[in-house]
Amino acid sequence: MIRLLFAVPLMIHGLIHLMGFSKEWNLGPPSMLKRKTTIPLTVAAAKIAGLLWLFACLLLIGTAVLYLEQKDWYWMVGIVGVGLSQVLTILYWHDAKYATILNIILLAVMILSSAQSNFDKSVDREVSAMVHASASVSPAVASSRRADLPPVVQKWLTTSGAFDKPVSVIRVEQSGRMRTAPDGKWMDFQATQFCTIDPPAFVWKARIDAMPLLFIDGRDKYENGKGHMLIKLLAAYTMANASGNEIDQGTLLRFMGEMIWYPEAAIMEYLRWEEIAPDQALATMTYKGVTATGTFTFHPNGSVKCFSAERFGDFQGEFRKEIWQVDVAGYKKMGDRQIPFACEVTWKLKSGDFMWLKQEITDIEYIEGKQLKSIR
Repeated sequence: MIRLLFAVPLMIHGLIHLMGFSKEWNLGPPSMLKRKTTIPLTVAAAKIAGLLWLFACLLLIGTAVLYLEQKDWYWMVGIVGVGLSQVLTILYWHDAKYATILNIILLAVMILSSAQSNFDKSVDREVSAMVHASASVSPAVASSRRADLPPVVQKWLTTSGAFDKPVSVIRVEQSGRMRTAPDGKWMDFQATQFCTIDPPAFVWKARIDAMPLLFIDGRDKYENGKGHMLIKLLAAYTMANASGNEIDQGTLLRFMGEMIWYPEAAIMEYLRWEEIAPDQALATMTYKGVTATGTFTFHPNGSVKCFSAERFGDFQGEFRKEIWQVDVAGYKKMGDRQIPFACEVTWKLKSGDFMWLKQEITDIEYIEGKQLKSIR
């Protein structure tokens, strides 16, 4: 139904162009478009202009149909249709000038659709490359390494249900709320994340509802030991495009914290474990020249309670290390596993706790093999 709010006006706009075709081919009432053109036309030129009105009509109606059929490239046809419509509007300015308003609106929608399509395709390519480079983590490999882990970590792996089958890629669907400042407004978001364990990597794509009719597209990536954050307003205007040592460390720690969804990573060689208390283990991850350390705290039954670490964050334009903590707020059975489906993420600042993210896992899939649907 929502798609009709764009498609129906577009179709009506297209049909109105038939007035120009009817006038120049003498098919309608003589009152249609009765004023002169801004440039005098010969009889032959007027006939051609009439055919162009018809062609613009077909392009705009075709755009509406492609949009309803959810074809990603509908905007390509639409931009041509709107462009032709505006050229004819200028030629027949005295009668058709008000069509300019609608053409400007439609053009803005097409440009934003183009930006969204390019953003989505770029993220899809990143996911495909990451998946292509991944290898499976199998129960056989796990059995040879689990004995070297601290007892509390072994108990976690047993409780989690990990290693029941080989895993190559993890797909996580998320929803929740986030804010950018302690007194900031909470914004709803929906996200999809793909993760691999060997090598360690993830691509996270989110749609954040900043306010009515205004959204932000975000993409966070960790691959080959490097992190990259990209944030775009309406998928078009770049608000942040961050990389560097601080981002590398931050995304590595994010990968570690999100091991609560893929405990298979605990046995990988890039991780070193040390028991520091009966219910705590220190994890140190070293990969591609970057090292970071974080603490996992467990419930008596072996499930993860929280993960905390010193992580670089951007605080009013200043990058500095602060305590970053992921608290598990709830568990739920999903598939064959008991999943930490609800989490809260907090910066432990000297000025007080700044909880900036509340999220829930709405779906999770553990995939063996490299055939995946699009991230969209």
